[in-house]
Amino acid sequence: MLQTEALSWRLAERHFKSKEVNKHAKNLRAGYNGEKSLEFTLGFLPEYPYIILHNLRIHDENGFFQIDTLILSPQFILIVEVKNIAGTVVYDEFGQAIRITKKGEEENLGNHIEQINLQHFRLLRWVREHDFPVTPIEKLIAYSNPTTIIKNITNNTAISETVIHKESLLTKIDGYASTHKNVSLSEQQLHFLSSFLITAHTTNKVDILKKYQVVNADILRGVFCPVCGSRPMNRKKAIWICHHCGATSKNAHFEALRHYSLLIGNTINNRQARDFLQVDGIQIAHRLLVKEQFKQIGNTSGRRYILTF
Repeated sequence: MLQTEALSWRLAERHFKSKEVNKHAKNLRAGYNGEKSLEFTLGFLPEYPYIILHNLRIHDENGFFQIDTLILSPQFILIVEVKNIAGTVVYDEFGQAIRITKKGEEENLGNHIEQINLQHFRLLRWVREHDFPVTPIEKLIAYSNPTTIIKNITNNTAISETVIHKESLLTKIDGYASTHKNVSLSEQQLHFLSSFLITAHTTNKVDILKKYQVVNADILRGVFCPVCGSRPMNRKKAIWICHHCGATSKNAHFEALRHYSLLIGNTINNRQARDFLQVDGIQIAHRLLVKEQFKQIGNTSGRRYILTF
């Protein structure tokens, strides 16, 4: 998400992937906000017997599958797929989700039911293959935006049982606890499964430029104004000055260096810093990098700074 957002700032509008990057950045942020908003609701669950894991990415024989939120308990496991979609979402007879925009246009969001069914199947197979006790696995699609209107136009039972607003999540969990009375996992097994899932998690490392067919030369240089978003700001007497709105800043370069680390790499030398920040003078770039107390490796002309945020 952070990489895509940085690219949406730094990719010229004329680039053929610009609109796609901007759309994906907004969608990723909306998804993240939706998952964060679920934390308040889940905070009412007791620490035991429930263990909550977020954003798991697990490898199986077909590649990787990702789960937004996984709730473990001695009696059952619950997969929660979080959706943060505004407006009206209609589920048709095939389980396909269609968003109706304010203009009345239809947007196909994919088949959410089949997506979570596949997650359910892969997790069930994964648990069995690693010799954990047979445990009931439930699944829910939770809409985080309380204003979203959900329509099940064919009264499909699979949809009405699976698709909910987040406000109904605790009630659904209580229902599963009442249904699954038998204990499948001891406390020790529960914690071992949790640790095993965390160990199995693999972070998705993305070459963001390659993904969107962007070359280094396509990346906009310079420091963005934190007030109006114009670029580039000018560096004068240890102050960044916006030529557009006149705003000043002492540390506007920090966000630019963060963009560099997300898009290009987590180490930078003086020449690269001068080029990316659009400043003249070796000493200016040196002072900016030293100011942020980045760890240094190498000496003199070979010195590089590790960009940590």
